[in-house]
Amino acid sequence: MARPMVVQDADITFARNTLSSFVENVALARALHSIEQPPYALRLAQGSAFDIAAIEWCILFGSDDPHHQHLHWKNIFDEDLFRAGLMEVLEMSIEDWATYRRNLVNYRNELAAHRDLNPATRNYPNFDTAIRAAAFYHEQLVEFAAARGVVMEGPGLMEHFETRAAEFGEWASSVRG
Repeated sequence: MARPMVVQDADITFARNTLSSFVENVALARALHSIEQPPYALRLAQGSAFDIAAIEWCILFGSDDPHHQHLHWKNIFDEDLFRAGLMEVLEMSIEDWATYRRNLVNYRNELAAHRDLNPATRNYPNFDTAIRAAAFYHEQLVEFAAARGVVMEGPGLMEHFETRAAEFGEWASSVRG
């Protein structure tokens, strides 16, 4: 039996915060990556932002264990409808999605959240598909919230990402000099 939420509509609030943190960390990591010969502190910040982005995304799309990951899409939305909509938006087959997701989860498991001494992961994941998947989750979350009488105000996730990317990119340009 599920415990009552301490925060009213915590699933909606925490999912929205997780989505926001994900796109903000991707935008920050990309802006920091654009700086030529950054000082060590900014290289460290870039790696941390990248890792946090992977971890945040996996909260929503990684493990679907309902006892440990309440915000995973399978624990909030209708599984069949969400998966069909996601595949349509991403223009991917379920097999391609499974491979993409597995690569990002493996990065999180082996290098970001845990430290595998002999990781199979050799490349940093590209977050482009992850961002589009997160935007779809956000759209579904807005509908889910509305059905419960909760209005989610503010920009869509892609608009939020683009705003942060522009802000962080402008800042990185000033650092480059």
